[in-house]
Amino acid sequence: MQKIDKNYDEILSTKYKSWVDNLEKQGQKHPESRTYYDDVVMDLYRCQRGVCAYTEMFICPSSLYHKTNWKEGKYEISDEAEFKRTDHFGDLEHFNPDLKSNQYWLWDNFFMIHSKINGLKSNKAIVSYLKPDLADYSPEKYFEYDDVTHRFIPNTDIEDEIKRSEIQRMIDEILFLNHGVVRNERESFINEIKQKIKFGSTYKIDRFFTAVSCCLEDDK
Repeated sequence: MQKIDKNYDEILSTKYKSWVDNLEKQGQKHPESRTYYDDVVMDLYRCQRGVCAYTEMFICPSSLYHKTNWKEGKYEISDEAEFKRTDHFGDLEHFNPDLKSNQYWLWDNFFMIHSKINGLKSNKAIVSYLKPDLADYSPEKYFEYDDVTHRFIPNTDIEDEIKRSEIQRMIDEILFLNHGVVRNERESFINEIKQKIKFGSTYKIDRFFTAVSCCLEDDK
């Protein structure tokens, strides 16, 4: 689960930012309006590099969230573009579901996750310290990667058994980092990268950043 930089001062959807800032300043309940839905979604993809915030599966083509798709602070994409704005596999995730009722459009509470993972996760809560855009979050603090089984496990340096069990539950039941399809796709991608490195071929790491980093580090 990669660290995600969601710097609010650098988002491209400035019209959305002004709108939600005004709602917050006035203490108003966020409306159900979807006027800025695409603005939020595509800016999140830009921050997440087109992958699911939890599993790091590839879920959005980079051309959809390229900075040239924003005009005067609003997301716009031509009908003649290669991909349509709906050509992605993500759902908008509210990290803290309790905020949805009054602060539905709060930037700090958003991530994009794979739609299948969102369906499995439902509204189950994630422990707060695993929020991937926290300033002090890093995957190495909480997770290790077994490059034999291609599973994530809790960091074995964590001495608190209760916390390790809590992280294991997050991995298995909430984040689905070791879901069979996710694990299989991750293993195939890593093996492909290793083969290309072995034979000196060019390669691109555009998903599973955390696991790939661990495996390549182990191979040094």
